[in-house]
Amino acid sequence: MLRSCLQPSCCLFFATLSLLAQRSIPVENEFVRVVSVIDQHVAKPGAMHVHEQNRVMIYLDAGNINIRHEDGKAEDQHWKAGDVGWSPASGRHTSQHVSEKPTRIVELELRKPAKASGAATAKAASAPTANAASAAKGGAILDNLQVRVYRAQAPPPAGSNYVAVNMETAETVWNRMPAGAGPVVITLLK
Repeated sequence: MLRSCLQPSCCLFFATLSLLAQRSIPVENEFVRVVSVIDQHVAKPGAMHVHEQNRVMIYLDAGNINIRHEDGKAEDQHWKAGDVGWSPASGRHTSQHVSEKPTRIVELELRKPAKASGAATAKAASAPTANAASAAKGGAILDNLQVRVYRAQAPPPAGSNYVAVNMETAETVWNRMPAGAGPVVITLLK
């Protein structure tokens, strides 16, 4: 006989278990915390939250996400598979995945601030440069005081700290190249 989940703690356990199945942390160290997420379509925005660190967002699938900031500002984001985005540390907001299909995202939370000092550093770190023509030729997709993100099939120079993501298999690794021949996005930490 099946029993329904009537106890709040039981429901919380199964809700947490469901969320854990959609999130994993393939890399975590003093420099970066990488969270692999599968965002599902939801009818309502998630809880108000804050991102205290700058992040690099790597979209393995296309997806649409609505962000609503506490001050009323709204962002409707539309991502294609293979897109890379910069997400600076931000104030309180909600997010809602509005695509019908799930979207796989690799989020790199940068634990160390940019190396230069002062207010100019914060502004420069949050103002990445991206040049589509350069990226198409193997140049940087994103480049600022904290990271340089690019596509490559070979590792960066020895001694570099980096996260590599295989865009086909979603394998995400620290300071080495992932297995497989798929396109690889490298986030080189500065």
